[in-house]
Amino acid sequence: MEQPALLTILRTETIYRFRLELPESSSQAGQEYIIDLTPEIRERLRRTLQSVAQYMQTLAQADVKRQTMKLGVVNDSLLTLGRFLFDQLLPSQMQDALRRLDNALIIETNTPEIPWELLFEGNAKSGRFLCQHLSIGRQVSGREEVRHSVADRATRKVGRRETQGLTVMFLVNPGSDRPVAEEEVATLCTTLPESVSRIILYRQQANQLEIKMRVGADSPHVLHYAGPVPLKVGEEHVLALGGSSRLDSAAIEQLFQSLPRRPLVFLSYHEDERQGRNGSGAASQQEREDSMERLANNLLVSGAGAVLAMRWPVNTQREREFAALFYQEVADGVALGEAVRRARMSMVQHRPDDTSWMSFVLYGDPMLRLVTASVSSKERSGELRFEPFDDNHLIPPIIPSSNTLERRFLQEVLGLALMEARRMHKDYLGTPHLFIALTKLDGGCTQDALRSLGFSPKQVRDVIRLALGNGKATSDTPILPTRRCKEILQTAEQNALESGSTTIDERAIAQAVLSEGDGVTHELLTKLGINPAQLIELVLTSNARALLELVPSISANPADASIELPVGISPDVVVKGGNSVLERLGRDLTRQANLKQLTPLIGREKELRLLMQTLMLKDRNNPVLIGDSGVGKTTIVGGLAQRIIDGKVPVELRGKRLIELSASSLVAGTKYRGEFEERLLKVLEEAESAGNIILFIDEMHLLIGTGRAADGSIDAAGILKPALAGGRLRCIGATTPQEYRLIEKDAAMERRLRPVMIEEPTAEEALTILTGMRDLYEQHHNVSITSEALQAAVHLSVQYLPNLRLPDKACSVLDEACSQARIFSMEDAAGAVEGTKQGDDGEDEELNEMPAINASMIAEVISHRTGIPVRAPGREERDRLLNLASRLKSRVVGQDEAISRVTQAIQVARAGLKQRNRPAGVFLFLGPTGVGKTELARALAAEVFGSDEHLIRIDMSEYMEKHAVSRMVGAPPGYIGHDQEGQLTGKLRRRPHCVVLLDELEKAHPEVFDLFLQVFDAGRLTDAQGHTVDAQHAIWIMTSNVGTDMLGRSMPSGFRAGVKGTAEEMQRERLLERLRQTFRPEFLNRVDEVVIFHPLGQEQARAITRLQMNELGARLLEQGLTLHAEDSAIDLLCKEGFSQTQGARPLRRAIERLLTVPLSLRILLANIPEHGEVHVKAVDSQLEIDIREPGQVVEEQLEEDVGAEVDAI
Repeated sequence: MEQPALLTILRTETIYRFRLELPESSSQAGQEYIIDLTPEIRERLRRTLQSVAQYMQTLAQADVKRQTMKLGVVNDSLLTLGRFLFDQLLPSQMQDALRRLDNALIIETNTPEIPWELLFEGNAKSGRFLCQHLSIGRQVSGREEVRHSVADRATRKVGRRETQGLTVMFLVNPGSDRPVAEEEVATLCTTLPESVSRIILYRQQANQLEIKMRVGADSPHVLHYAGPVPLKVGEEHVLALGGSSRLDSAAIEQLFQSLPRRPLVFLSYHEDERQGRNGSGAASQQEREDSMERLANNLLVSGAGAVLAMRWPVNTQREREFAALFYQEVADGVALGEAVRRARMSMVQHRPDDTSWMSFVLYGDPMLRLVTASVSSKERSGELRFEPFDDNHLIPPIIPSSNTLERRFLQEVLGLALMEARRMHKDYLGTPHLFIALTKLDGGCTQDALRSLGFSPKQVRDVIRLALGNGKATSDTPILPTRRCKEILQTAEQNALESGSTTIDERAIAQAVLSEGDGVTHELLTKLGINPAQLIELVLTSNARALLELVPSISANPADASIELPVGISPDVVVKGGNSVLERLGRDLTRQANLKQLTPLIGREKELRLLMQTLMLKDRNNPVLIGDSGVGKTTIVGGLAQRIIDGKVPVELRGKRLIELSASSLVAGTKYRGEFEERLLKVLEEAESAGNIILFIDEMHLLIGTGRAADGSIDAAGILKPALAGGRLRCIGATTPQEYRLIEKDAAMERRLRPVMIEEPTAEEALTILTGMRDLYEQHHNVSITSEALQAAVHLSVQYLPNLRLPDKACSVLDEACSQARIFSMEDAAGAVEGTKQGDDGEDEELNEMPAINASMIAEVISHRTGIPVRAPGREERDRLLNLASRLKSRVVGQDEAISRVTQAIQVARAGLKQRNRPAGVFLFLGPTGVGKTELARALAAEVFGSDEHLIRIDMSEYMEKHAVSRMVGAPPGYIGHDQEGQLTGKLRRRPHCVVLLDELEKAHPEVFDLFLQVFDAGRLTDAQGHTVDAQHAIWIMTSNVGTDMLGRSMPSGFRAGVKGTAEEMQRERLLERLRQTFRPEFLNRVDEVVIFHPLGQEQARAITRLQMNELGARLLEQGLTLHAEDSAIDLLCKEGFSQTQGARPLRRAIERLLTVPLSLRILLANIPEHGEVHVKAVDSQLEIDIREPGQVVEEQLEEDVGAEVDAI
């Protein structure tokens, strides 16, 4: 076998040394290059390493699309990173030498933070990974330097004591109480090879005396320190042991000298939670890494053979995986540096997106071997074979796949099951332990299936534990699998083979466990009301939630069985019970984020960054999100939970749990005094003891006064204050600006919180949010959503739902449109079933088409909510606005000029050219009574907003007193009716799109006019309770009779509106002068148009009479009668009901008196023919009413018609 070359990379404080040694058979000569670390090179090196770290972090983000880092390359893979390291970190002369190298390459280095394993030369097709073996290690300054020759490496083995078996001494929780460490060590021990001996010392046992006593024939090769490592910046680093003993440098050296060999020290990194609470855990990540390095150096100086440490915390499952791989290699006689490399690369191969492998660093001699190489190790030693690289792999497979690797998931489940059996003091491993292990897999299909059926996985585990009870086995008792457990594992392997999978995954194991018909697990689940067959179906199907059916209710009298539920545990404990108060009362947002059950956060980077910044403060680190309802406060908190799950948060927030707590859940069920306080204290104690919980309290203002009795006892806020003040608990609150005032009244509570304002997003930002959520709505409703629908949802909700906030109102409108379209689609499909049964394939395809959501559907939803005939922006809407004047003229007669002025102002507003934030129109109608001012306002409401109901009429004669203004906006606090809304603000809040008619304006008190200054200028009105009412979308019309006496005197009878001339202009000027004398200039300047209504003439009176007769005819038509009115009748009614002074108002009374009343008597007394005709004409200043059969002609009419024909002949 060809000998490899050796590349030594050594960095000191002043130089970077690169030394390439070639075997004797090589024709090339070795080379050595030394680079002085000048400030410029140091800065370049720092930037390069920072880019490498950023690149590795990007590769770890498996949930987002990979992005190319700025590394000067175009490809995005570990191959790219290796090529970048080759180009940027190696001297150019060294690069040329390595390109000519044909031998395999071994690298020795004291810079393990750089992933030299990935060193790559060339391109993707013809390139190669240079590094075949990599020993990772650091030397302590002042100690023996790393030797760089092959001969030196051989001489280092002389005199070293090597034995056949590896012995590991686990020091579990020395000087601390961390139960999870005990469980992790117990699980790790089950995965170690049988050749590895284990010595486990728990807590107080892990003291210096006990360690010395255990030293003998099985003297440990490894001291595995499994507990919180005390890292204190700036202090001498010591190790805490059991019995309150702490080992300083001298004591550690004395301990190591008493051991027959220099051991390897394995340091797990677990930050002490108590340090984090008293403030000592506030060091930066770099300071912690430096502290770990100094601790490792102290151990090496004191006599340790090597130190394997973690530079930062990683997932306990990753730590356990690395330790098992590392001990396997060391037990086979592999050198420590090579064992670290193989374990790291195995993790990279099987989890390319996980960078946990970079945390494990070896300090000391990388060529140190703890035991003699075993036969199996020698057989598999030698060159590692690299497979060809292609685009389907991030890195070439370094370790060939084997049965052990295919069973890795099974080993993980067995480890959790063994941990559970040991926890319950059992000496056997059964199927209930396997099922409990499956329910512990976060995000697994077993957890998802249980939640789909309405059961909590944790509480199901608790019930099974209580049903099984605790055994009497000790920690040293071996745990053996039962016969049924072995059969279940064989069945799981068979299930995996039948499904075509190469791995015994969770589905295969769960199917095997749940399929046993007479097992303990099957009986327990049945007792709880869970159908095992249904659970299997949910586990095996990917869309388990779509198959969810109603869960059978739990029987009050369960069937007799051999296993009974524990005393005191009701069958519904899995839903309502549990020992954890937070589990019962709270909602774990991080868990839901892990299961992708939260609404995704799109945008809001500034607010999210400010939220994380506040949580990381030393003092007042309790943010309270303040914003109107619907702006996305809860979604932002959910986005933080998702960031925590993804690891995209600062180190201080990693591993935290966000739990939502509501005031209603705290109060519910508390009947007696003290129950509420006890429940809240338990919640706070549980959150503080966990150390990694951040509470989220929505509607935080409800805490003020909650739980307080009439005798003035403490409320929820009072109980929460000490925890917030002491820094023992971090909390996020959410409330609205109005309700935050309740918190401000409590100065002590307000001082402990830090406000974070959440503003309403703009229309563009809301459109971006809806675009990001389009897929969620399409998948939920099985529809397709067009881009026009998204734009319409935003713009129409902004225009017609001003009292609600983006993005909630736009999302709500879109959601309702999708639901409505889906229902209509189902109804259409049901109506077309007969056609499809006849075998028409085309129609069948149409039934399967998903409905498409367009802008008109959004407009229809808005119309249903507001009662306004909303139309999607298009030609139809533009034509309706262009024809507005003609439709108004058909209802209001004789005021063409007034209609033209009003129509022009509304068209400008609807075209989007009006001044921002002002109302749609502000008009002042001047004219005598009965000329159509109120009728035009009513017609505007019907034509613009759809019906007369959108007219708000305020009689200003009711506001003649100064204090009457409070009736419009509500009485101030302390006065009668202060809790009632104002007459104007209340109606305007419910109908923001309307016509507001202020009738007879001049009769109100002058100070009432000041109320409308802000309305006409800024488009808003504030009531007595501080609520702002939107007035931008309303049309404001004020009517007045000021100066109309001049119109009556100056115009002769029969004046026709619209006549131009100097007299009319002079008349208008005199009228406006009188107006300026009555109203103040600042009030008149806010009016868009002063519209003058001229007195009506006889022609206009006849037209109005015709309109009112048509209205009466429409009412008669509903009774089955047709009205025919002759011109003589119209002239008589006009003569009796119209006058120049009173206008057209008396016309309605004249029609009522002369026609409606007599006609109603005739209808009630006579036998009216079906579909009869009512003929009305004037005879001797009286109306004659004749009701005839359809088509009947009277004799007089017949004689007149005959006479007319004779004359014509």
